[in-house]
Amino acid sequence: MSEPLFAGVDAGSSATKCVLVDAAGRCLGHGIAPSGFDYAIAADQALNRALDAAGAKRDRIERCVSTGYGRERVEQATRRVTEITCHARGAFEWYPQARTIVDIGGQDTKVIRLNAHGHTADYRMNAKCAAGTGTFLESIAVRLALPLSEIDGLAMRSTGRLVMNSYCTVFTSTEVLERIKEGQPHEEIAMGLFRAIASRVAEMMSARDGAVAATGGVVTHCRAMVKALEEVLGVGVLLPPLPQHAGAFGAALLAMKPDDAEPAPRSLSLEVIRPC
Repeated sequence: MSEPLFAGVDAGSSATKCVLVDAAGRCLGHGIAPSGFDYAIAADQALNRALDAAGAKRDRIERCVSTGYGRERVEQATRRVTEITCHARGAFEWYPQARTIVDIGGQDTKVIRLNAHGHTADYRMNAKCAAGTGTFLESIAVRLALPLSEIDGLAMRSTGRLVMNSYCTVFTSTEVLERIKEGQPHEEIAMGLFRAIASRVAEMMSARDGAVAATGGVVTHCRAMVKALEEVLGVGVLLPPLPQHAGAFGAALLAMKPDDAEPAPRSLSLEVIRPC
């Protein structure tokens, strides 16, 4: 009889990710698909890609946990869990020493505090404004007519300390134009954008003790984001093997134990950054 598999599907705002683990919690395959207009289709595509990577058939999946914006639309799910819990679970599995998880996604940014057991003790979320998210960077990239990868490459060549003063996406676009008019080097302007996000993250952090790990699509695709976080926070930042799949990995680990209840955060502090 084939060994059972456990699936985690993170239906995010921009991309839907899937991770498959075995009964020992080892990652056997992962897949990703654009979320598009239909989370159900995206989840199916990501799952099929993870199965292909694992060389496995769908009938081996014993349980599936979904998380993320579109978790209710994942038809394969036998359980649905918040992304706060899943990102914490996945990141802690990779880095048990981590006490703060910074998740920078397409539509929101989360700062999650963990206790020594890996349970969520507190979290804050920027969920009502694009500033400090992947959308913020994409909007500026469109304004500059540059792909995001090129902005990242420019930023990595920065040697200065320029920081964009505006958090709002609209105001930052204006500030970028002003910096260009002043003759600021392009690499410094690019890095200033990443430092603006890092500064927003620093404001959201309730404490600075313990190791920091970063997850999400932005840190996956932008090396400059990790560099900016380390500069602004003043600490090294742990980057998991699959930072964009941390939520899906955590969901898969939770699927291994169907009776596990979602741990209730202690001293919950939910911060919603209001629109500009």
